[in-house]
Amino acid sequence: MTAAEFGGRVEAAAAGLRAAGLAPGGRVAVLLERSVDEAVALLAAAVAGGIAVPINGKLKDAQIAHVLLDAEPFAVVTSSLRLLALRDPAAVLGAQRLFTCGSADLPAPLVAAPLAVGAAPAAGDGPPLAPDDPAVILYTSGSTGLSKGVVQTHGNLVRGAAVVGDFLGLTAADHVLALLPSSFDYGLNQLLSALLVGCRITGADHLGVGELADLLARVQPTGLAGVPWLWHEVARALTDGTLSREHGAALRYVTNSGGILRAGDSAALREHWPGVSVFAMYGLTEAFRSAFLPPDEIEEHPESFGFAIPGVELLVVDPATDEVLEGPATGELVHAGDLIAMGYWRNRAATAHRFRPDPRGLCGPDGKPSTVVYSGDLVRRDAAGRHWFVARRDRLLKVQGHRISPDEVAAVFAAVPDVAMPTVVGIDGGAAGHELVLIVVGDAENGALERDLRRIARGRLPSYMQPARYLVVDEMPRNPHGKVDEGALRQMIAAWTGSH
Repeated sequence: MTAAEFGGRVEAAAAGLRAAGLAPGGRVAVLLERSVDEAVALLAAAVAGGIAVPINGKLKDAQIAHVLLDAEPFAVVTSSLRLLALRDPAAVLGAQRLFTCGSADLPAPLVAAPLAVGAAPAAGDGPPLAPDDPAVILYTSGSTGLSKGVVQTHGNLVRGAAVVGDFLGLTAADHVLALLPSSFDYGLNQLLSALLVGCRITGADHLGVGELADLLARVQPTGLAGVPWLWHEVARALTDGTLSREHGAALRYVTNSGGILRAGDSAALREHWPGVSVFAMYGLTEAFRSAFLPPDEIEEHPESFGFAIPGVELLVVDPATDEVLEGPATGELVHAGDLIAMGYWRNRAATAHRFRPDPRGLCGPDGKPSTVVYSGDLVRRDAAGRHWFVARRDRLLKVQGHRISPDEVAAVFAAVPDVAMPTVVGIDGGAAGHELVLIVVGDAENGALERDLRRIARGRLPSYMQPARYLVVDEMPRNPHGKVDEGALRQMIAAWTGSH
């Protein structure tokens, strides 16, 4: 549709939400398949003065139920198609007020009202919006427990879109192929950057290299964003001929975030698509966007994520002393300056842990200590100010660009008969990030046990949270305090898989 048609639908849907009783700050959960309707609903919630809560399309019943319990939305916008992916839609959504974009027959006993998308709003209708007002809650996994909601402001969304659009050189002549979900800050930024400059954007779900080849040939995009596992697939497909130089003929740039772009994959992209600029990027959901490496430096520094974006400072802090390190150094990356989120939704303890006073003692215009975001990432900085990822400070894992809590995955198997002490650890999975290994105490001779565990994983976990390997042991190693000895466990896994 045209920009005018899209904007009209957003305004009309916002008017419909206000007419239905959405108050300023009320949450609107968006549980839709990838579609224009999804984009309309997300923007309409924010335009109406509410807070949009995009729900990842891969989440299953338990993860969705947690988001809804935590966010306490005014309403959920959904569709019959999206609900086909749930095991028990009534149990997940039975207590929610439901809207659909247009007519939709939801499974009984669920009842939904159509979200108004046709009536023009009255002139001046709607609440005044300020840059510091909350616009969206993005749910992201922590190092332990269930996912937390990061609250981002209107101002951060607009500034982030402008900064990224500027260093990518986006213009109205571009055409962005968007494969990343809007629940991912990196994916949401694509949508907003395209809308800000007025270029064309095509949203799609990526299911494999064959489908990507068809999309590239049909859409002819000038820009494509991905995470390391996607670029690993693309690099392998370019090498074996599944993808050709012609598939990238229209591309002007590609971007990577969500993990390290491996040197071999970067080299394959640049060899087979020589006219395409490759941007390595880094961001935090808690700080939206942080850094990028200019394409002309990627050949010499292929695994660096570069320098802070305009308006942002990246500090390297000694984890033991909280001292800000100068010059070449290794320590925890701390994001200061623009684009810092408001904190975690209704979670003061987690907010206080991650969002802290500037370690340099700096204050804002109001005289209060400036807030910075401690990333939990150990990084290395060279003399020129480039950054490289080293490791996570905590137990957070990253799979295909998604942050994963190992405890959340293990909890799915806690009630499975004939197994005990389910534990999840991550081993090196190459370009995909971590590979999840599930270890349980049980009968290793029971051949059906692993099949049962895999079936449970498929039914209850999104694909990126499903363990890649399953290990059944007679006894779990423990430390003197009775806790699982992860060091000893990793030695067992290494002996079994040859991985560390």
